[in-house]
Amino acid sequence: MKNLKGIFVYLLLSVFLILTARQFCSIVWWSISHYKLFAWFAAGVVVYFIARKFLKKNEEFLQTFTHELTHTIAGFLFGHKIHSFRASDGNGGEIYHSGRYGGIFIALTPYCLPVYTYVLMLLRLIGERQALYVFDLLTGLTAAFHAVAFFKQIRPYQTDIQSQGYLKSYLFITAFLLFNSAVILLTVRKGLSYAFQTSVRDYWYDIEAFFNFITQ
Repeated sequence: MKNLKGIFVYLLLSVFLILTARQFCSIVWWSISHYKLFAWFAAGVVVYFIARKFLKKNEEFLQTFTHELTHTIAGFLFGHKIHSFRASDGNGGEIYHSGRYGGIFIALTPYCLPVYTYVLMLLRLIGERQALYVFDLLTGLTAAFHAVAFFKQIRPYQTDIQSQGYLKSYLFITAFLLFNSAVILLTVRKGLSYAFQTSVRDYWYDIEAFFNFITQ
């Protein structure tokens, strides 16, 4: 039974990765040909890489704090009880939590969820149209912060990754990194509601097309 569950998880993650990679490539291609829409987002990325040269020590602490914060948020969402939270710039961080569900999501979400970027994209929903460039700028800045943090933290020695197994962990992280990257680009394009509607629609069309192909 355990082996069947493991096979199902790998199959599900593999399908999700394929669908997401296809969608992500399509969105990136469209974004390149409409690059002017992403000028403020790109400016935010540049601002972050300039600013981080002066904030090395603070950046390290913020990366650790954000990592543990994302574990905590995922834990809350799956009904876990958080017993303690610790983050420091020199000795890493950790949280202690207890609960039954969401193990893989709680363990691996910090490696693929740009939490500050999502907060900004949610706030963008209620922002004035004339001020959307500010949200795009900050979205680019926070997305760059998370990208640097992700690629510094995605290492085989991470206990979170070891606990879930390397293959399953990297399938999960890659799929959700691509998914979140696609959502960010679509949000800059037309907003968060549009991003999720487009993602769900495209996934449905791809699944429908696949079933039509194999049943012909």
